[in-house]
Amino acid sequence: MNVLLKRSLLLILLSPLFYQYNVWAQVRFSATASPAVIGKNDITELRLMVENARDVQQIIPPSFKDFIVVSGPNQESRMESVNGVTKQYIGYTYQLQPRAKGSFIIGAAVAKADGKILKSNPVTVKVTNAASASNQNNQAFPFNGLSSLFDEPRQQTTDNRENILKKGENVKEKIAKNIFIKTTVDKTNCYVGEPVVVDYKLYTRLKSESNITRNPSFNGFSVIDLGQPGSSFSSIQKLNGKEYNVYTLRKSQLYPLQAGAMEAEIAEVDNTIHFVKEDYFKSHQDNGYGILEDLQFGGLPPEAMQDEKVTLQSKPLIINVKALPDTNKPASFSGAVGNFSVDAAVEKGTFSTDDAGKFRFTITGQGNMTMLNAPEIKWPDGIESYDPRVVESLDKQAVPISGSKGFEYGFIVKKAGTYTLPSVEYSYFDPALRSYKILTTKPITMTVTAGTEKKITANNSAGEQQPGDNIPSFLFNNRLWFILPVALIIFTGLFFWVRKENNKEKATAIVQIEEEDETTPDETKRVALAFNPLAHTEYQLMHQNSRGFYEALNSDIRCFLANQFCVAVEDINKKRIAEELNKRAISIHTGLQIQQILDDIEWQLYTPLTDENKMQEMYQAATDIVRAFSGEV
Repeated sequence: MNVLLKRSLLLILLSPLFYQYNVWAQVRFSATASPAVIGKNDITELRLMVENARDVQQIIPPSFKDFIVVSGPNQESRMESVNGVTKQYIGYTYQLQPRAKGSFIIGAAVAKADGKILKSNPVTVKVTNAASASNQNNQAFPFNGLSSLFDEPRQQTTDNRENILKKGENVKEKIAKNIFIKTTVDKTNCYVGEPVVVDYKLYTRLKSESNITRNPSFNGFSVIDLGQPGSSFSSIQKLNGKEYNVYTLRKSQLYPLQAGAMEAEIAEVDNTIHFVKEDYFKSHQDNGYGILEDLQFGGLPPEAMQDEKVTLQSKPLIINVKALPDTNKPASFSGAVGNFSVDAAVEKGTFSTDDAGKFRFTITGQGNMTMLNAPEIKWPDGIESYDPRVVESLDKQAVPISGSKGFEYGFIVKKAGTYTLPSVEYSYFDPALRSYKILTTKPITMTVTAGTEKKITANNSAGEQQPGDNIPSFLFNNRLWFILPVALIIFTGLFFWVRKENNKEKATAIVQIEEEDETTPDETKRVALAFNPLAHTEYQLMHQNSRGFYEALNSDIRCFLANQFCVAVEDINKKRIAEELNKRAISIHTGLQIQQILDDIEWQLYTPLTDENKMQEMYQAATDIVRAFSGEV
């Protein structure tokens, strides 16, 4: 059976499901300017944001005829999950400086997303005659975490003389003393699962444009970025008696996933530094330090300036991560680190066998909340339960993460009676006390009454039910409950049948690769993998080898990207991926998919217990990425 026919069958089967159960939120394209009222020397940030689109092909900005574009466009993307609902944001930000005072309308922008043309709302910016309508010390500059340009024309320290380059002055020494990256952590010793806050800041007393070219990847950590994504914040700080303009490049809380000496990797920033030549400065003494103000706004002629390019790197920091103690470790411990309380409840204490019950186990507190696992529930005989649904309400900007995480279990009882759900035990490690704590819930008693599936229909005027009278009505009123399982069964069977047919051919090729003699030329393997870039991954998936699967997927996806970008495998990192995607007609959505799968692979490789349930999902994500590069729909 050819591929087109297989896909057609799948679409025919799934189309009614998609029609009635479309869970995608509405796509929106909006524009905001913040602040909307600024002084004549201030900067406003325009954010063009596409929400809930699966594929954003293009964003065309409006005209900026009344403004100077200080920086932009800077790409911004993020995903949020609130109470199980996931939203995706993709957009551009611009830093705009007004050309004059007045009230200006920035027209609608245009975006192409999911094959549709979208228009944003126009925004109004009011420019006053005030020198500053906002606190410049909190002026935001764009930063998207990969390669974002940020400029610093608005804020200066009280001493501008460092921008003057004297004759015979050592330029390298002057730069080293006046601009550098400093990395700080709130602790250098911690336990696995205990948060560490790392802060990368650029200190400068010089006029420069800076481009972040390398962002730390934090291998071996679960990472939560602190602060608003897409922004870098500035302030004036004193260090060793000197004032500096200080820009936050990245601030994150890291949750170590394994013990050992873990490295907070370096950040790298390319800088173009502008100096005023001393001769020019002296020849224009009448203008005083207004020359330095001209430097701020780029108003000096080229012969008055000397530009220097320099790449700055932060110093790596080592975080010593201690393993959680084995002494007194409870059998119920599953990796929770922090300080927690637990609660358990059922939705209804009395219900019939016709109804489904709901049991919720809730963990509240602070710690590595995103990594908490569901507890083990010992269900009484006669109760059939289902996999839990996770419900989160977390403050990820708090350190440690705080809030609540609930696990909702649906269950059914087939026989009437009184049932008692036993106590649930949950344990965690408290790093402050350096000891384990065991929490238990109270037993819950439920009363289940006998239900009936018989219903008296309006067709039975005598009030007595005749055999078979309500069967057609029952089937019609509950048709979805029959259609869905049947469709899913057919879809599942067809899916595995198609996979089995494809895997017969692939398995033969893969086994041949695995059993080749060591002297077989590498070129042969490369040809085989070019035919199917995920060959090794599929082999491990077929054999349900979870550890081997994630190792193979990590290797296959990186080799595939290296081949697509014509670079060495060791050069594949988030920065290089972002750069190469910008050169190609690859959608933003695919870029996010690549970053997500690399993060998921890293999580699985550094977690002691791999998750077999995610293997098929991650394989499908990798397949989608490969298809995106080949242009296959």
